[in-house]
Amino acid sequence: MPAKKQVPRQAILAASLSLLREGGMEAVNLQALTRRLKCSTQPVYLSFSGMDELREETAKAAQAYFLQFMQEDGEEAPCLYGLRYIRFALQESRLFQYLFMRPRAYEEMKSVLLPIIERSMDGLMATYGISRREAHRFHDQLWVYAHGIAAMVATAYCDWDMETVAQMLRDARTYLGVQYGGGRP
Repeated sequence: MPAKKQVPRQAILAASLSLLREGGMEAVNLQALTRRLKCSTQPVYLSFSGMDELREETAKAAQAYFLQFMQEDGEEAPCLYGLRYIRFALQESRLFQYLFMRPRAYEEMKSVLLPIIERSMDGLMATYGISRREAHRFHDQLWVYAHGIAAMVATAYCDWDMETVAQMLRDARTYLGVQYGGGRP
């Protein structure tokens, strides 16, 4: 008779994502997972072919969590140069570091980020009356600036409050906006 699943796949994945959020992908290991779930290794191997598959599925869950986080508030449309992105880095520092601060992270995140980038560029084109090419450059410059702030707060390099960060983002958008049509958002 085949073994009966006592711990569902979703519970294993949720525990794995929790470990990632707390300690990075290096914290996602079989020993930590079984301790968290209070089970043997059997449920993990009944649901996943191995740790590689589990880590791959955990990475997808992390991307989905990021997207959900970015879409939760009504302050702004999700963009990579806004307060929400930096708030994510502050509140989910380990997850931010995993998703955005490791080699080839953009390659893995590209499909998740492209719709946000496109929507952001559309907004910049409408606000500033600029071409798609200019909007792409403008977006990238704003994102680099916001990502720098996000990286500093995610690593506790700086402890700026969100009011200071919001003013920094407004200033950057204003100063860079002069290059792209001179308008103010």
